[in-house]
Amino acid sequence: MRAVMQFTGLFLVALTGWQAGPASAQGLLGQEPKVLDMTRGSWAYFRDYNGRQLIYFTHLEAYKCGIASVSYSLNSDALDKNWKLQLCDLKKPHHITTDKPYISLPLGTANSITVQLTFNDGAKSKVVRIDSDNQIIR
Repeated sequence: MRAVMQFTGLFLVALTGWQAGPASAQGLLGQEPKVLDMTRGSWAYFRDYNGRQLIYFTHLEAYKCGIASVSYSLNSDALDKNWKLQLCDLKKPHHITTDKPYISLPLGTANSITVQLTFNDGAKSKVVRIDSDNQIIR
């Protein structure tokens, strides 16, 4: 049955050019500002691990093709640091290519992180502040 499904899928791609699955995620290209606005609480994620405080930017790495830059600050609204996103691969736009999508700090260093995105068209996102319990601070 699986071989028939694979054959049918290949036939469908050959016949119509349409393909389901991971390639359909490419349909989100250009929609990053909208998606990221709806998922602001996921822009950064705090985790204490192995005696360190880690702050992950995994979600932003997954949408890097629509982001020109990421500014952030710890325990303030200064936005004085930059997270360097990995290069966008249009064939795998949501693929996370870094094995270290986080910053590592001594435990208890950051009580909050403030983040602002600049999108490829130059527009800036709202400023988002997330506390160390992973809650958006309003």
